[in-house]
Amino acid sequence: MKKLSLVQLKAEQKGKIIEIAASVGLQNKLESMGVYKGKELVKLSHIGLRGPVVIKTGRTILALGHSIATKMVVEVE
Repeated sequence: MKKLSLVQLKAEQKGKIIEIAASVGLQNKLESMGVYKGKELVKLSHIGLRGPVVIKTGRTILALGHSIATKMVVEVE
């Protein structure tokens, strides 16, 4: 198991969120959208160098800002 930032994942790579190094407010906001510790996700794409990161978790597809994506640590096999 490797630990990577969400930005470091490759497109179509699966991972499991193990840490969100963000404020409680941001964590709650992400949780309300279905993104929380222990949740599995697939990174769909990364737009540009500092652009949004598009992920799929469950049946939800979200575009997360680059700064938010850098705060998320995921575990990949």
